[in-house]
Amino acid sequence: MSDSTVLVTGTSTGFGRLTVEALARRGHQVFAGLRDVTGRNERAAAELTALAGAQGLRLRVVEIDVTDQDSVERAVREVTEAAGRLDVVVNNAGMNFAGPVEAYTAAEAHRQFDVNTLGALRVNNAALPYLRAQGHGALIQVGSLAGWLTPPFNGLYAASKAALRSLTEAWHHELAPYGIEAVILDAAAYPTNIGVNAAMPADHQRMALYGETMTRFVTDLVARTTAAAATIGEASQVSDALVALVETPHGKRPLQTLVAPPAQYAAVHALQEQANAAARIVADDMGIGAYLAAR
Repeated sequence: MSDSTVLVTGTSTGFGRLTVEALARRGHQVFAGLRDVTGRNERAAAELTALAGAQGLRLRVVEIDVTDQDSVERAVREVTEAAGRLDVVVNNAGMNFAGPVEAYTAAEAHRQFDVNTLGALRVNNAALPYLRAQGHGALIQVGSLAGWLTPPFNGLYAASKAALRSLTEAWHHELAPYGIEAVILDAAAYPTNIGVNAAMPADHQRMALYGETMTRFVTDLVARTTAAAATIGEASQVSDALVALVETPHGKRPLQTLVAPPAQYAAVHALQEQANAAARIVADDMGIGAYLAAR
């Protein structure tokens, strides 16, 4: 165990909630980022605060809306003023727009990217001045297998996670000279509330064109997920991996961490290795290989 100050976004349920509780129990100073703490997330905020008091944990709720730059700046400032430092940021906040791409407006697509992609950009931009002044720190993004392989009826979500992966690679190379690590954990579809809380298209007429196909798609997906539940595993596998990344010594964090059932892991891991090799070849051929950080 170590003693890091960690800010995690999107901690009401799922990976985020499991991660902040696990980190706090391991002795870290943890700031659980939640939006709307006096509204829809009031119960989650109260539960986390009560847990901290009952178990003597250094776990504190901080309000943050990753789509609002002022909110993000306030939250990061609150963390640094309260703790005196900020060692690790875990960008976990996310949402899922499920359904055929045709049925979504550009405004809805913007909302998907605003949370999943631009949210991490805002948080990291707010945190980076503090990390650079310290000369160390880590930015951990929670990505998805969908960022590598796009399934049907999940195109907007997949695109937002692919964009997050690209941003992480850029941060990884650009921030390394300043002692700051940027990495990503790509997770399979483990059971959390993100699917249950998925947003659907507002254009019901276009959505209806896909009704029969989507019904079969969801039925098949649920049947397979139920049958393979033991193989798929629990969401805690992702939070355990995030805790491990937080506690990995500086300079040792891999750019990519993959958490997935065996068959999915093998397939995407092979794809990652090919992409990494290709990135090195292309960079060397362009004469910029020296600017790539170790992967």
